[in-house]
Amino acid sequence: MELSVDEVHIHRRRNWIASVVTLIVLILLGVFVWRVMFFADLIRSGEIDLSNYNFLSDYTLSANLLSEPLQDGTFDVATDDDPSLGVVGAPVTIVEFADFLCGYSRESSFILRELAAKYPQQIQYIYRDFPLSDIHPLSQIASEAAQCAHEQNKFWEFHDRIYQNQSSLSEGSFVEFARELNLNVAKFEECLTTDKMGAEVLVDYADGVKASVRGTPTFFINGNRVVGAIPKATLETIIKSVAVSQ
Repeated sequence: MELSVDEVHIHRRRNWIASVVTLIVLILLGVFVWRVMFFADLIRSGEIDLSNYNFLSDYTLSANLLSEPLQDGTFDVATDDDPSLGVVGAPVTIVEFADFLCGYSRESSFILRELAAKYPQQIQYIYRDFPLSDIHPLSQIASEAAQCAHEQNKFWEFHDRIYQNQSSLSEGSFVEFARELNLNVAKFEECLTTDKMGAEVLVDYADGVKASVRGTPTFFINGNRVVGAIPKATLETIIKSVAVSQ
């Protein structure tokens, strides 16, 4: 059946629109790939310094550390005994110094858990304790309790419970979490009451201070210090850019 003149015009217009849309999509895709590769090259060449990415509006600063001098450069703060997600040797290593009572650390915790699940082969995420006891009196014991859970291979579950209940924590909360997570409660309580993990937490804190951590959260992305709660979109762009450049 032959098409009418009007139908021919409509058909041609549709084909033209489809071609234009396809061309626009290809151009946008090309621009996106170029931007990722360009950003990755700048990171690799050192023209972009990740330490300049500071998010100080979403950051808890310790008054006790205000007088401490800040050191520039990159820092080797990755460890093999702290809780981690992802794979060792991944293109992107993210070390976070966090305080379980810090609202900004809480915000970052959900983002990092999501990204670690989304990019399991691209990143290794390491969690290190930086309790701001001068601001949050429960932060030290919260960190020790999480380390006691780590001893029973339940750190991340315990980590999630603390952050999910951050606004209503008390000293009794940690034993209750241990019970809910089916930990050996007697072993957990012994670990917590004997201050077994106090030294481990203080090692993290001291390493953070040496690396010029002055509050939470503070990230080290492949050794580059980034201060404050990084927005998800920015963090994901950094992960993709660095991973592509490897």
